[in-house]
Formats: sequence, structure tokens, C-alpha cells
Amino acid sequence: MARYIRREVEPAATLVGMERVAAMLAARREELAEESLRAIRREIPAYAAIDDPAILADVTEHVAENHDALRASLTRGRPVTVEDLAYIRPHAALRARRGVPLADFLHAFRVGHRVIWDAIIELAGDDEEARQVALRAAGSVMDFIDHASTRAAETYLEAQQQLVAEGDRVRRDLLEDLLAGREPAPGPRLTAARAAGLEPGASCLLIAAVPLAPPDDAYALRSAASALARAAGGVLRPLAVVRQDEIVIVRAADGQDPRRFTGPIEEAWRQVQDAGLPLAIGLSTVFETTAGLPEAYREACVAVQALGSAGGVLSLCDLSAFDYLTLRDDATARRLVSPGVRSFVDDDAAAGGMLTGTLLAYAAADLNAKVAAERLCIHVNTAHHRLARIEEKTGCDLRRLADVQELLIAIRLGAGRGW
Repeated sequence: MARYIRREVEPAATLVGMERVAAMLAARREELAEESLRAIRREIPAYAAIDDPAILADVTEHVAENHDALRASLTRGRPVTVEDLAYIRPHAALRARRGVPLADFLHAFRVGHRVIWDAIIELAGDDEEARQVALRAAGSVMDFIDHASTRAAETYLEAQQQLVAEGDRVRRDLLEDLLAGREPAPGPRLTAARAAGLEPGASCLLIAAVPLAPPDDAYALRSAASALARAAGGVLRPLAVVRQDEIVIVRAADGQDPRRFTGPIEEAWRQVQDAGLPLAIGLSTVFETTAGLPEAYREACVAVQALGSAGGVLSLCDLSAFDYLTLRDDATARRLVSPGVRSFVDDDAAAGGMLTGTLLAYAAADLNAKVAAERLCIHVNTAHHRLARIEEKTGCDLRRLADVQELLIAIRLGAGRGW
């Protein structure tokens, strides 16, 4: 049903004047539309940057259709209806798809209306009667500008929301393809993959994040995904998807050292946590092609699980192979650790971890007690005394690599987790 505001019947002289304005708009339709386009491109950088003739022609036609709608309103003597403004929808959708910001879209609307008003003033000239007609026409013109601008904003936002929904669906479908080891078929998914730099032969890594508790805000995960994508992003925005109760981000590695991503991701994690959403975030190693993404996802999930309820960020690229092998919560490996060693790890953890800390420093110093003592800022005799206590408690010989390895495995598996 047409919706418009009822107005009082206009005097005959006013109606004649309105018809004169309408006739001018009809006669100068193409001229004013082209003048509007020039003014729009002169004032708005987003439009000045458009070099596609089809888009520029669409802008010109949109302005001309605005003139047509105003002319029809003046001729009928009533404001435009929602139905009269239906022509705006395809133009608004095209601007949204081409990335023209809403503010620029509405600015262009105002420029076009200003050109119309300047033409009406020019029509009046120095004739007093014509000036009075122009003044009376001002109310109708303002009504049109108000209704058309409001409808333009509503239609643009509808188109933008639809684009967001379509983009989310395409990105989710693309991620499912990649995690299933399928190459995206030509079309929107392949376009999205290329936009993220995820060509089939591109090296990449995967980031997985899960909340430690259900978020209170339905949009909290989406906001966190945007923050993490910005932190991980480069020239190309990575593929970022909110997938049920987790965030998955796939980033093209571009030959960069993957360890450089850890710092920015940690900063984003702190920001998201400060905003009320604690996360556990795992980063996979780098895979040479997108075919490795199913395994990359499994790696990132292992890192997330290793973080446990404490949350935080764990990048597998920052670990050694030994660290990774002891990262998994493997029940068999736990059972293979001797009872004496298990008891030592538990007792020392309860006492503050002084002996296990010394052992870790000793291993990091390539079994050199003097270097370990220097790093721990203790006397070398103190280091030897602690190492002797470890041998006494566990029955291990710390000069034997196998015994040291067993102790390190036990510390990795048991410290902070219990058995």
C-alpha cells in the first residue's frame, strides 16, 4: 500500500508553478544528471576513484531517476511513496557490492539534490513571481529529499546486511572445503580463497580459538574473530570464520617466519580478554600447500587442548619437536613413566618446582651444570647439590641422556596437570 503524508490542496497558481519546475526537470534530465556526476566525482574521493564506465553510467542513471521521481511528485502534488522510490534498491545494492561507504553514498545523494535545487533557483531568475513559485516548491523538494535519502539509507543497509550474510556463508563453505581437503570450485568460494591468498600452492597456517566459557554477547565471538584476523592479517585479509563455538582463521604464510605472528596474536588475546571473553588460542605449524589444512586444524586443536582452562596463546612454531611430542595428553606415555619419577615430579611441583626448574636449566645448557648455574644465578655447587638430590629421589643418572629424557618427559606430562 502506498504510504505518504496528506497535504492541503495547493492553489492553482502554485500547481502551475510546480508544473513549470517539472517541465524544466524533464527538459534538462540528461544535462543535470551529467552535471551531478561531475560534482559527485569532484567532491567524493570514493567516486573519483571509480573508473568502470558501467558503474559511472549507473550513477548517472540513478541521479536521472531521482529527477524523474521528484518531477512526478511535483506534478501529482503529493510526496513520493515507498513504491515510488523502489528504483533506489538496485543502485544501492550495486554501491554496497562495490564497497562504496554508506556516508559517501548519501553524500552523493545530497550532491544530486543540490544540483536540482540550483536548477530550480536558476529557473526563477530575477522574476519575483517565479521566485515565489520556487519558494513554494521548496517544501515539496525538501519532502522529496527527506523521503528519498531515508529510503536510500534503509535500502543500502539492507543490501549491506545481505552481503554480510552471503559473505559469511561463502567463507564458512570455503573453510569446510579446505578442512575436508577439497579445492574450492570456481565461483564465490574460489574468489574468497584468492582474496585471502589461499591459492592451492600457497603455504599457510591455521589459528583456532575457543572461549573458556560461553560468551554472554551473541556477537562477542564475531568481534573476537575480527580482532584476531586483524592481528594475523597482512596485505590480504585472512579467511576468518566463526564456526559454531570456535573461531578458525586461515592465513597465507607468504614465506614469512611464522613465529612473528605470536606477538600480535597475544596482544589481540589480551584485548579480547579485557573485553570479557577469555580464549584459548592455538596456532599450527606452516604447511606448504592448502592441502595440509586438515592436519593444520588438528595441530591447532592440540595446542588449544594443551592450554586447558588457563587459556592463552600457544604457537606450535615456537616449540621444539620434543616439546610438541610431550604436549599431547597421552595416557600410555604417562603409564610408561616409572612410579619413582612420577612421585618426584608431583612432590617437587607441590614444593614449588625448584628441582625440576634446575633440571630444565641443566638440559637447556646441554648437561653443563656450570652454565645452568649461571643462568639460574646460583653457585655451581648449589646446582650440583640439586642435581644430586634429583638422582637420589629418582634413581636416574643425569649423565645418561636416556635418563634425562625420561625426566623431561615426565615433567612435561605431569607438571601442573597431575597424573
